[in-house]
Amino acid sequence: MAVAIEQIRSEIVDALGEVDSVLDVGCGNCDLVRFLARRVAKEAIGIDIKAEDIREGVQSEHNGEPAIAHCKRGDARQMEDFPDGRFDAAVSVHALHEIADPHAALCEVRRVLKEDGLLLIADFTKGETRWNEDYFTPAQVRRMLHKAGFGTVHVKKVRGEHFLFASATK
Repeated sequence: MAVAIEQIRSEIVDALGEVDSVLDVGCGNCDLVRFLARRVAKEAIGIDIKAEDIREGVQSEHNGEPAIAHCKRGDARQMEDFPDGRFDAAVSVHALHEIADPHAALCEVRRVLKEDGLLLIADFTKGETRWNEDYFTPAQVRRMLHKAGFGTVHVKKVRGEHFLFASATK
């Protein structure tokens, strides 16, 4: 049984709680960004090298206040549009394995996170055969996060699945 998007979203909500701003690295069609704006952040911004520019106002499910969901074309390896310490948190779902230079992207994510900001990664692991992609092992993800300069790093593989959740603090 594959890890459902509902489980991934639940992990994100549990890990992040409520924050002012969150970055979705590899946002794809912007669905997760909309969810983040409704459930987690006052402002959710997603970047993807193939994204279309989408900016929407949504209503927070927590307090009914307006929140912003914005997706735009961008490269995780070079996020010069964002200043240092711009985001409280960042997420990357089904995307780390897609990035041409994950080290450069992780260093950039760390740069744009505020001090003590949290990065949450959800991705397939080596051994997964869907989409015929090259995935990382949990140990590789742990090493990449440490090499990018993250402090506290936790990586857990989902039992019985080729899937992991990783969290890292700046």
